[in-house]
Amino acid sequence: MLTRVSLAVVFIGIGVWEILQPGYWSAFIPRSFPGIVPIDTLIIVHGMVLLVIGIAVLAGAYLRVASLLAVFMMLAIIVVVTMQSGFTDITIRDTAIAILAAALFFDDTKYMRLRD
Repeated sequence: MLTRVSLAVVFIGIGVWEILQPGYWSAFIPRSFPGIVPIDTLIIVHGMVLLVIGIAVLAGAYLRVASLLAVFMMLAIIVVVTMQSGFTDITIRDTAIAILAAALFFDDTKYMRLRD
């Protein structure tokens, strides 16, 4: 439960922040990104995806799918940030979040039964 709530808080919080203040996050978009879609629009859509994943994790709806999506989202972020800035404290933080999402994906305690 703590894993679920922790991951949900991060994804919901960042998702809302990206939706409300996309300009803050534009610095994280690689300069080589093709300008097919306005950067603010891209960030808002990314924020909506994070928000949906966070809500699904919190609600426990499609938990394995949501946590796997969270892992892939975090891995994509790690790759982009590392390519742009190298190995930094942000990389370490995002790796920890990816591990938290993976732990939730692989958590099978709800399927285990204690036997007398």
